[in-house]
Amino acid sequence: MGVQQFVTFSGLELQCEPAEAVAEAMVGTASNAGLRRKAKIARDEQEARAMSPLRALRLATEKTADASFSLVLSVQGIERALVDHAGLLKMVPDGVLLLLLDGPDGAVGVMTLDAATLAALIEMQTVGQVLARPLRERPLTRTDAAMAAPLVDGILHRMSQHLLDHPDAYWTCGYRYGAMIDDRRSLGMALGAPDFHVFRLPLDIADGLRSGEVMLALPQRLAPSVTTNGTDAGEISAQLQERVLDAPVRLDAILCRLSLPLSDFGRLAVGDVLPLPSDALREIAIEAAGRQLVATGRLGKVDGMRALRLTNPDHRLTPVGSPDLSAQAAPPRSAKGPSSAVITPQAPNDYSPETRPDHDLKRPDATGSFGAAADDLQPYAFNDGPAAA
Repeated sequence: MGVQQFVTFSGLELQCEPAEAVAEAMVGTASNAGLRRKAKIARDEQEARAMSPLRALRLATEKTADASFSLVLSVQGIERALVDHAGLLKMVPDGVLLLLLDGPDGAVGVMTLDAATLAALIEMQTVGQVLARPLRERPLTRTDAAMAAPLVDGILHRMSQHLLDHPDAYWTCGYRYGAMIDDRRSLGMALGAPDFHVFRLPLDIADGLRSGEVMLALPQRLAPSVTTNGTDAGEISAQLQERVLDAPVRLDAILCRLSLPLSDFGRLAVGDVLPLPSDALREIAIEAAGRQLVATGRLGKVDGMRALRLTNPDHRLTPVGSPDLSAQAAPPRSAKGPSSAVITPQAPNDYSPETRPDHDLKRPDATGSFGAAADDLQPYAFNDGPAAA
């Protein structure tokens, strides 16, 4: 059992451990910079002997700011919480820089930097000092994210180094800067874990010139070789796969993409007709998020309703708008039946930004007709017209 001491200040008696408590008392009652420095050294030595994710994150943040930016930054305390997906999104304030973190085995975390912290990083990299001027509101850009990336990677790397032999290393280590994300809605779609460890770090910047905050959220993960209620790793993997397969996914059906001069775009009115490629209804791209092409399809009808029939579910297809040389030699397919409409063939990439010819928007003639049948899609029903071939 360690020896305890009694320290008295102005009649107040404190019972405490000798080293840490005496240092804290001196810091609380004196403004001498030397005493503060000695107290900080004593605290760092104690934390080095008993490392934890909180201490590792504090040390990594302060060290990275000093080593990478020559920025005097002090963590004033760390709040830690375990929250669910919805709770994390509610904790993200407006006007902060949202940075996704890529982790091991596809894990995704997030770090946020408020305007004061971001401004200090930019000022240190541009003018070499933190300026004593009020912050102005402005939209955040990819340039801001690039200038903050060294701080993010430095914090994550040093934190991992501190926790290499810690029991929590499996969920705290191995992350790095991934990409900037625009808003909370996009953030919610990017984060797939149900629960997150959240750390909030209030910051003292440049010896009190500014106050900021950094938030770090890492997904909660199962410890290696840990079983839950007799469930082995294979069953846990199957349960996770089932949850992932039940997740909603948005798919967009793209007829084609056109480039128009801004002058033409500004003159668009009800009744105008945009020129489409001849195969627009037969070669529809099915895209996931980020314009990732997953399949192609053909437009038609089933039981009187519009429908798409997949024709080539292959994720290695060429993206929409890329030249298709094989289509240049293919003759236009004529429609059958009294209600058919003939679509004027166009070159596959006529309306790309590089090769788009000058053109005028088509407008109705004096009879109010465009020279096509009332329902241009009728020939492409699955059981009728050229698409049935």
